[in-house]
Amino acid sequence: MQSEPAQVSRDDLWHAVQQRDRRYDGKFVFGVLSTGVFCIPSCPSKRARKENVVFFSRPDEAEAAGFRACLRCSPSDEEARLQQKRRIEEACAFMDRNPDGKVTLRVLSERLGISPFHLQRTFKRAVGITPRQYAEKGKLDRARLLLKRGESVRRSTYGAGHNSVSWLYSNPDGVLGMHPSNYKEGGAGMRISYHIAECRLGRLLVAGTDKGICTVSLGDSDEKLRVRLKDEYPKAEIASDDVGLTRWVSRILHYLEGSRAEELNGLPLDIRATSFQYRVWRELRSIPFGSTISYSEIARRVGSPRAIRAVANVCAANPVALVIPCHRVVRKWGELGGYQWGLERKQSLLEKEAQAIEDSLSNG
Repeated sequence: MQSEPAQVSRDDLWHAVQQRDRRYDGKFVFGVLSTGVFCIPSCPSKRARKENVVFFSRPDEAEAAGFRACLRCSPSDEEARLQQKRRIEEACAFMDRNPDGKVTLRVLSERLGISPFHLQRTFKRAVGITPRQYAEKGKLDRARLLLKRGESVRRSTYGAGHNSVSWLYSNPDGVLGMHPSNYKEGGAGMRISYHIAECRLGRLLVAGTDKGICTVSLGDSDEKLRVRLKDEYPKAEIASDDVGLTRWVSRILHYLEGSRAEELNGLPLDIRATSFQYRVWRELRSIPFGSTISYSEIARRVGSPRAIRAVANVCAANPVALVIPCHRVVRKWGELGGYQWGLERKQSLLEKEAQAIEDSLSNG
């Protein structure tokens, strides 16, 4: 008799299988009665019918029940994948602990006991950026903190571990979202356009630069939305634009109406982020449409399992609601938790996504 994962309903397990949700890889496997094969949730193989699927907590339980491992997803190799994930988390933690040191790819690979080539490839696949880019983001975090404390650009550059101020001005990642001197001056010199539209959740403000979206806000009052934008960028040049932002606004409005096909991940962003914020927001953008995840699980995924409150604070500071879907993060036992635009809006967003999935399954 199979041992189904504790505290997770069969419907939730089946939903993870239907969505090929990688977040559940390593948490359970499923066997197909008609083929005698068992797989991980994200397996790309064709899906069986729900009534032909059984669930197991571990691969060895599926094997003991007479199922054989799928050749496409190799579910019995899950321990190797988990070991790889732990190595990536260790690499991130080591770089976080040594923000001023020269942590090279070779130093990391020797510490983890794997080749530099393998580390480079697996790290980028897991985190989305290379180890060097990750380390640079850590240095940018320190420079940003020094700038906000009132230090000069030169001192902030040296304090971050670089010898030339040109690094801070020409950094290819553009993490500051503006030139460092402008960051220190509250966005002085920036040109920000915004558009306010009616949506089913009230009023929607979308603002952006020539690089991408910098603010998405929800509210009941246009004036309050404008004041909030001005408070965020007190010295920027801000102007209304009912034409230039139409494409971005239109996509967000379609999403709000329940369009599952209207994914917002592809929208360009121009936001400021610390290394920790970047890691959290990256995880939020990976949450599938219609799914939720706990604050504690996000903390675990970014390599800081005890930083649950810090994760919640990062969600609360999210400058681009909906595009970075912080509404999909809930408390461990399914309670909504907080939401800067109100719990009613959060509940409505989640219900709309769930309904969109149900409709697509009914029509499919």
